[in-house]
This record gives sequence, C-alpha cells and structure tokens, in this order.
Amino acid sequence: MQTPVEQHYSLPHLFENIIAALEKAGVDKSKITRKELAATDEFHVRGLEVTKELASHAGLQQDMKILDVGCGVGGPCRLLADEYGCFTTGIDITQEYIRTATLLSELTGLQDRTNFIQADALQLPFENNRFDRVWTQHVQMNIENKKKFYAEISRVLKPGGKFIYYDIFSINNEVIHFPVPWAEMASISYLVTTDELHNILGTSGLDIIETTDQTAPGINFIAAMIDRMKNQDAPPVSLKLIMGDSVGEKLGNLYQNLIEKKIRLESGVCRKK
Repeated sequence: MQTPVEQHYSLPHLFENIIAALEKAGVDKSKITRKELAATDEFHVRGLEVTKELASHAGLQQDMKILDVGCGVGGPCRLLADEYGCFTTGIDITQEYIRTATLLSELTGLQDRTNFIQADALQLPFENNRFDRVWTQHVQMNIENKKKFYAEISRVLKPGGKFIYYDIFSINNEVIHFPVPWAEMASISYLVTTDELHNILGTSGLDIIETTDQTAPGINFIAAMIDRMKNQDAPPVSLKLIMGDSVGEKLGNLYQNLIEKKIRLESGVCRKK
C-alpha cells in the first residue's frame, strides 16, 4: 500500500507519457538526449540551471560516487554522470519515478554510470561511509523525521565528504497556501526553518561550509514560468507531465508563499567531520 507521499507523486505510465510528449514535439525517440528531457527531469525550482550551479560548488572529480536522495526521474544523476564522469545512485520512494529514471538513463546511454533504487530516505540501503557526495533537491519538505533523515545522509557519507542541498524552508513557521508542488495539503508538508535545519545538520556531524539564499532567483524563475503558461498553452514537454493538471495552481501558490515571505529557498554545502 502506498504512503500518502507516494500517492501524491505517483502518476501512471510516466516514462511512456514523456516519450509521447517528446514525439509530439517532433523529437525522434532514437535521438533523445538530456537536453530534450530537461523540462521534466529537473523537477525543482530553476531546473537545470540550479543543478549546474550546485555541481560547480560540489568539488566533483571523475569517478566519484554520488548519492541523490529523492532523485525523482533522475535528471541530476544523469548530469553528474555525463558532465563530471561520476558514478551516481538515485533513491526515491516513488516506484514510478525509479522505473522512469532507469529507462531514461538507458535511452540516453548513461545506464553504466547511473543506478536507481526504490528506497526509504530514513533507511538508506547502503553501508557506512559509502559515498563521496550526497545530494538532495526539494526533498525534506515531505519528511517529518528530519534528525533521522540527515543522520542517514551523514552515515553513508565518507569522512570529509560533502553534502549538497537545495530546498524549501519555512519562515517563522507560518501557515502556507496549498496545494503546492510537494503537497496537496498540510498533512504531508513538514517545513522547518533554516535555523532549525542548521542545528540538525550540526548535530548530525555535518559542518556547514557555505549557504546561499536562493529565494530571489527562485521567485523570478517561477514568475516567468507562470507568465509563459498564461500567454500560451503549455508545451508538450513540461512539468505538467510530472505534476498533473493542477500544475498551474501549485506553482501559483508556491509563488505566493515566496513573495509573502512564508517560505524561502536555500542551498548549502556541508562537510562530514
């Protein structure tokens, strides 16, 4: 039986729908690359742009072992494998995401450097000190037990290894507008403030190296996306494939929560002690 979080994210036939949308856009299935997938497989505010930005701060080297916790359909894993030569593993609680991520990596010829596993972020199926880097983007908002979440990340990270995050956080624990991309209702949304996050990271053995307030560029990105949606029909390959027909309402509420200063975006880099 699926959990409420799995139910929120699960859409049937996701891989097939993405391929059909690409073909509708005139892309031959045999010629699909990461470029054509970017509109759907970078499922976070600022998409591919912010993934590249985070990667530039991660100190990546050829053949590093990377874990993406909450990998979605695998876009960042494929980028890190393709552009940096890393071996990437993605875990996600949503089986349809894992199936789709695996098939998209096969389609783009990156199956030898990417691996996707359905798993619970609170019980990572890996030995201690396994990975050189651990990566998360827009994940912890659905996880109530933050201490366990970050303790597991720290456990599987090698000493001296880095944890890279990009996430959505509360400002003053205010009530937010729903639905939003990560939750239809408050029962599966577990936001904390950045101060609370930083405290948990410290007690998990993760020293903060740097943090960046990503709110302003995030607002600009969402505003431009909403404007495009108002002025024309959504293109065949878009976040609608991932978020369903309520994509407009969810993005509108996300934007409203940001401009009303109920939530903020932050990225950061930490090092395991």
